[in-house]
Amino acid sequence: MKDMPPRRSHALSLTLIAFFWLLLFNRLRTEWTVNTLYSYGWFVPVLAGYLFFERWQDRPDNAADRPHPLWLILPGLLLLAYAPIRVINEANPDWVKINFYLTASVMAFSFCALFSIGRVRSVWHFAFPILFVFTAMPWPVWMEENIVQTLTRWNTATSAESLTLCGTPAMASGNLISIGNTWVNVAEACSGIRSLQTAFMMSLFLGEFYRLRLVLRALLMASSFVVVFALNIARTMTLTYIAGTSGNVEMEKWHDPLGTGVMVAGLAALWLLSYGCEKLQNRFWKRAPNPRTAKALGSPAVPAPFPVAFALFGMAWLVAAEVGTENWYRYHEAKLPPPAQWNVLWPEQAPNYKRGELPERTQAILKYNLGETASWQSPEGFGWTMYYIRWNPGRVSKFLSGAHYPTVCLPASGLKLVAETGRYDCPVGNMEIPFNTFLFEGGSQTVYVFHAIIEDRPALDGEKITYKQVNTEERIESVRRGHRNLGQRVLGISMTGPSSLEEAETSLRTVLANTIKITPPNHP
Repeated sequence: MKDMPPRRSHALSLTLIAFFWLLLFNRLRTEWTVNTLYSYGWFVPVLAGYLFFERWQDRPDNAADRPHPLWLILPGLLLLAYAPIRVINEANPDWVKINFYLTASVMAFSFCALFSIGRVRSVWHFAFPILFVFTAMPWPVWMEENIVQTLTRWNTATSAESLTLCGTPAMASGNLISIGNTWVNVAEACSGIRSLQTAFMMSLFLGEFYRLRLVLRALLMASSFVVVFALNIARTMTLTYIAGTSGNVEMEKWHDPLGTGVMVAGLAALWLLSYGCEKLQNRFWKRAPNPRTAKALGSPAVPAPFPVAFALFGMAWLVAAEVGTENWYRYHEAKLPPPAQWNVLWPEQAPNYKRGELPERTQAILKYNLGETASWQSPEGFGWTMYYIRWNPGRVSKFLSGAHYPTVCLPASGLKLVAETGRYDCPVGNMEIPFNTFLFEGGSQTVYVFHAIIEDRPALDGEKITYKQVNTEERIESVRRGHRNLGQRVLGISMTGPSSLEEAETSLRTVLANTIKITPPNHP
């Protein structure tokens, strides 16, 4: 191995580093795909790569001597740590904490490679492009929720006041704005959180692109918040005015185009601000020119970050971690029965049938593959509202399906919980749907609610998913048992009109017999 050409040593080291990063991005891409708040994450690796390339052009000189072989202990430990983190991540792909550990380990490994090439100077020089990847990671849920609710309240109050000052009387109440005889709901999706997160990412990128000083980067970050908030106020005011003068149908036509316009205008404003900051910096802060060199990444002038044997071990270990993770869960899943095949056939010919949409915020939280809802009148004359949510295998952790639960969601819509009336296993064909049942009051109406979390391949130990705040111990226990998400569904029904729970259950059996289509095993 020692006689191996230097270029091959470089290639193996760079392949190991690139492979490590690709494995990380493959785990983070689920969030970028299912959560619209982080759809910009697809661009972050490209932007980070560009910033790294720009930094490479004026990199510090290489270290004069090679680090002691014992230095490989740290990157070796980071590689070894990938295996247990990866096993935990497989069962909990939406766990923010474990994704942070995974990202931090890949970053630390990259810093080890840089240290090997140019010591602390190289680590400091390339710190920003590597740490920039953190902008593609989801914020903690509690932080998102607090910021969203705060921005929504500010947006609603400021928009109502501004419309009134402009001559169009409007009044804010909670997240609602009254204008004339029309009430407009300022949804959480209109809070500006998506624009804010994208603006923060772009302000960091532009600050590095123009190599701004720290104080100017901080100013650009603060400006991004002001710009995004002002543009979202303008959007809310415009939509509210359209709703008040032309109706909610016309407002819906303008909702998405105005949202896109706000995003484009915000990015353009940030670019102009960053360009202005660069001019300001060139005028008041003189710095010596730093000519860029023409060194190439694979050039012998740059020492290979790792020895050949270490690079080969690293790639073999990462592959083994992936294979071992899959085998761990397949071993525990081998005895599980095949998933039941069934689907929902919506009764589009039923009286008063109307399709609806789940809130965008619900999709961002639950990260489902399919979410549908509709309301209609049953043959008995009862009012029905049903939602159907589905997760494909491996989409998220199996605990996330418990985040949408009637005792939490329905009181927020004005209904009062009267009682939890127990479990009802509703027979549908050759399967039973395990509903939890609830009794709510809404004004003068009694609302019967049925809610079921259905595992496509239930665990043999009888584990049940219910609404609760999942803790670290439960997540780790699911890993020990080899429980990952093999596909889940949530079926929820709200029913008004029955005079008793027994009558509601009878209607449930009758309607679901025609609404749930079961495909026999091995059916083509």
